[in-house]
Amino acid sequence: MLYVVRHGQTEWNTEARFQGQQDSPLSALGQQQARNAAAFLTSAGIEELHASPLDRAWKTAGVIAEAIERDRRSDDRLKECGFGACEGMTLEEIEVAFPGKTAWREADRWNRPYPDGESYADVVLRVGSFAEENLRPALQPDGPVICIVAHGMLNRCLVGYLCGWSQEETMTAHQDNDEIFLLSDQSAAKVRVPSV
Repeated sequence: MLYVVRHGQTEWNTEARFQGQQDSPLSALGQQQARNAAAFLTSAGIEELHASPLDRAWKTAGVIAEAIERDRRSDDRLKECGFGACEGMTLEEIEVAFPGKTAWREADRWNRPYPDGESYADVVLRVGSFAEENLRPALQPDGPVICIVAHGMLNRCLVGYLCGWSQEETMTAHQDNDEIFLLSDQSAAKVRVPSV
């Protein structure tokens, strides 16, 4: 079984800013979402906990690690998609700074990044490498129970890669800050974490 957790809500999430590989602190709600996820996962039998080293995911994973009494392992391949020069901006601010760039990217989001950033294809390539090295056994019936704590776009790419989703399915999937993907045998379900 594989649990794919998104970090708790951040201040920039509330402002609709592209975070990418920059960091914004967890909001009060985001801190509570981390505690809720930890409570939900306490009895899941998690044997390995991997996390993005970016602060918002690393702190969320820290709350989970304490609850399940496991160490966190970081990997740069679990970082969020890099949005390059657009990190920290809203869509409106991107349009002012880079006129027409949003429409250009939207025409082929799979292959087109924001300036100095990554495309979906780039992210799938790096997270696929991580998945092949670490996660395939978790999808087997008697495999280990593994938990990943990362980011919205990264998690879509990871789940899409492991489940064989199409490009469109991967790009249009969504995961709220209080939702967890559960994967087994290359199929995925999504659950909303209850408040504690």
